[in-house]
Amino acid sequence: MSNPYLVIVESPGKLKRLKHILGNRYNVMASMGHVTDLPRKSFGINVMTMQPDYEVVKADVAKRLRAEAKKPYHTIYLAADPDREGEAIAHHVAEMLHKAKTKAKLVRVSFDAITPSAVKAAFASPRQIDTHLVDAQEARRTLDRLVGYPASRYLWEHVEGKGLSAGRVQSAALRLVTDSETAIRTFVPEAYWSIMGTFRAEGGTFTAKLTRWQGKKPHLKSQADAEAILTALRDVSFHIEAVMPKQRQQKPPAPFTTSTLQQTASSHLKLSPDATMKLAQTLYENGRITYMRTDSSAVSPEGTAMAHATITVEYSVDYIGKYRYGAKGNAQEAHECIRPTDTATPPDAVRLELGADSAQVADLYALIYRRFMASQMASAVYHDVHVTVVGSDGVFTTKGSRLLFDGFRRVYDLDDEKEAANGEDDSVTGALPPLTTGEVVTAEALTPKEHWTKPPARFSEAMLVRSLEQHGVGRPSTYATTLATLKKRGYVVLEKRKLTVTSLGEQVDRVLADRLPSLFTVDFTAEMESALDEIAAGKRDGCTYLIDFWAKAAPQFGSAVVHATLNAGQSRSVPVVDKSLGVCPKCNKPLVRRSGKHGAFIGCSGFPKCRHTQAMGAAR
Repeated sequence: MSNPYLVIVESPGKLKRLKHILGNRYNVMASMGHVTDLPRKSFGINVMTMQPDYEVVKADVAKRLRAEAKKPYHTIYLAADPDREGEAIAHHVAEMLHKAKTKAKLVRVSFDAITPSAVKAAFASPRQIDTHLVDAQEARRTLDRLVGYPASRYLWEHVEGKGLSAGRVQSAALRLVTDSETAIRTFVPEAYWSIMGTFRAEGGTFTAKLTRWQGKKPHLKSQADAEAILTALRDVSFHIEAVMPKQRQQKPPAPFTTSTLQQTASSHLKLSPDATMKLAQTLYENGRITYMRTDSSAVSPEGTAMAHATITVEYSVDYIGKYRYGAKGNAQEAHECIRPTDTATPPDAVRLELGADSAQVADLYALIYRRFMASQMASAVYHDVHVTVVGSDGVFTTKGSRLLFDGFRRVYDLDDEKEAANGEDDSVTGALPPLTTGEVVTAEALTPKEHWTKPPARFSEAMLVRSLEQHGVGRPSTYATTLATLKKRGYVVLEKRKLTVTSLGEQVDRVLADRLPSLFTVDFTAEMESALDEIAAGKRDGCTYLIDFWAKAAPQFGSAVVHATLNAGQSRSVPVVDKSLGVCPKCNKPLVRRSGKHGAFIGCSGFPKCRHTQAMGAAR
């Protein structure tokens, strides 16, 4: 046949570009994500063996793929995304095509960028599907259902509200936000004081902060404490005890991973993590950036060489950096950072190409481009001067700083992305006047200043992503969905770009914390991620882990919830009797818990003959 090769990718957005790269001998089709998945209306897991009961969830797509695979292709390339989920999608497509009795050879290819070099290199070295990665992804999917389905049903019975859900990562994230809100509400501000001195030297005036008093760090809890020191320093002679110059280097930031991209896009571009990932997907599918779901900040030799060539042309060889970035120990997604696929294509060119309707896409590309170029550039160099001023029992210090070489800051200002700190540091100034050790200085003013301790800051979306990453909860592909779900369920709201937990969110978290205490702690959720990493590495058996987990988790939900969960989607004629609910006031039959489109309620076990119902909590 004229087209002996078939390529199956996940997203239809890749079709046009891949066809252009591969040529006319390749047909390219999209699976539209998962073709088979766990059933949507039933539990779909055998808890004795932990075998999932997958079903076709996109019948039309599956039909087209099966029909196409029966044609006399020589090879079918499974080109799903280069992560665990992509590996599982490729595996499920392969199983489906085997059942369709395709005669073509099935191989796996993956690439981190949709560019001619990356795609052709992948197709030149096809491989087999990595079953360890598939096992890890299927274990994650099963684990999410083992936790989410019964926990959600548990909420329906204990919390009034529509659309309630709980989840392995989602509920741990809610716990972080709720704990933060509790800390804010219970915070009691305390006053403290500082003393700043304005000194005149021969070369000019400068300010310094009192950092030692009588050999100790001053703890000034009241105005009286500050006034006592000011009285003691009145008419005291001051001199410069030390002037210590030092050259300091500021290293460039690492290139973006998924989490750092979401954090920085939130701070710089005011984008939610969900919006950031959608825009990044567009850039990836158009061949502008490498794959956008990655834990790794490593840079390929090709990326390094390309960046250094551009830096040499645009700036000079003096701006080329020597830093090397690697993957973290638990990196599991792609092997390389998020970077532009061609550093010779500057942001302005992409902005012009995309047009005004795609301004946000162009802004995100510019951010990724600048961050990557900065990561490949030399450090910024500063001349710092630390100065100590002494008078009687008082020691004042200050630091001046002057930029000597801008380095990476030529393209990326690291200070712009730092959020304001809660505390204040008055000891750092700009450039200082010329100062000499031993020089006598005049105290023009010694000024007390009152401060108040501040409560913890509420989470921004960027801060929550950072916290999830630091705690090892979830993975790059889950952050955006997790935050979107918390907002969609009404557990948190975004006010002035800060996440505030709602009364519903607090109630949900309280029920989970009180009644299912061990399942949704941040540490326990992080332990699950470590177990999934071990499964991906072939160091742990997924089924054994899941069976052990369910044996410990199921008793916490209770037999009624477990029974209802395992029988989800089946006849409603088998509800579990709970003697604590009492009996029906109309027919004297036992009352049972039921679930409907408006949530959980109590009904008569004699339904449909008896249609008595009552609200949760109304049982006697």
